[in-house]
Amino acid sequence: MKTSKDKFSAIALLLTFVGVFFLGVVIVAGILFFNEKTLLVPDEFPTISAAVTAADPGDIILVKTKEDGTPYEENVTIITEDIKLIGIGKEKPVLDGDTVVGGGGITLTNTSGVLVKNFIIRNFDDEGIFLDSSDRIMIKGNNINDNGDEGIQLSSSSSIMIKGNTFNGNGAEGVFLSSSDGNMIKGNTSNGNDSDGVLLSGGSGGNMIKGNTINDNFDGIFLSSSDGNMVKGNTINRNDDGIDLANSNNNMIKGNNVKGNGGEGISLRLSSNKNVIKRNTANNNDDNGIFLSVDSNDNDVFVNRAFGNGDGVLSFDINDLNITPPLNTFKGNKCGTSFPAVICN
Repeated sequence: MKTSKDKFSAIALLLTFVGVFFLGVVIVAGILFFNEKTLLVPDEFPTISAAVTAADPGDIILVKTKEDGTPYEENVTIITEDIKLIGIGKEKPVLDGDTVVGGGGITLTNTSGVLVKNFIIRNFDDEGIFLDSSDRIMIKGNNINDNGDEGIQLSSSSSIMIKGNTFNGNGAEGVFLSSSDGNMIKGNTSNGNDSDGVLLSGGSGGNMIKGNTINDNFDGIFLSSSDGNMVKGNTINRNDDGIDLANSNNNMIKGNNVKGNGGEGISLRLSSNKNVIKRNTANNNDDNGIFLSVDSNDNDVFVNRAFGNGDGVLSFDINDLNITPPLNTFKGNKCGTSFPAVICN
């Protein structure tokens, strides 16, 4: 039988072990901290690419505007993991492709744990930022405008946070995800791009598109053959279609404000099934406020508001053309006109 002394000795031994363990953690953390370098552009390195090449995992690259105000004119490629590339100063440093022949602004390939923050990236022939087969990346607070292709493209990349950026006036989509899962697109502005504000394609699933402002593009948000995504709380105005789903299933479209678009407000077509369309506002769109094609079924359309859409003859606030079971389900929607007429409460 153990005595109180035995118990005390056991507790003391345990506390000693815990103390040694945490001391080891602190020592390791300290080693990692003191091995971290800060690289300065242009003070120590004349170009961003030179600093990226010299960086080791854990390093921080701080980039400020050049004294003469000229932009950095280069293609930057990042393959090193766990580095931070941060623009500093009163004005964001500019990465400009105007004199660069071909390529994009910043390319991240087969890497992870990278931060790209606080740059202006413009005038490149291809993408402003391109991520290929990468994960755990943060793209934050950048202005990515007037590039020849997408503002940002993700290909086969996951766990990417795209937050608080602007993607305006690019030659294709503002944001384009291809075969990319589990990413967050939050609080960005994507306006006036030649194609869609945000496009998900190639089986991109499990992504969150939340709280973005998406105006004056082709489609605002387009999900093409992409399942299981959340589109929530976005403001989507003056595009062709506001939110367009084609051959996309099991998505949640919730709480979006979709107004004044030139086509449909929210459109489900090409066998888009088992989606939930809930608590959206779809007003004053030129065609239908909410449209479900003849081959899109088993969708739930609940508690939406749709007024002032279409002409009330061929297009309506809510228009459901599907007649093939399982039928679409409508509950609690407020609208002025619908087909069939029983949809509106």
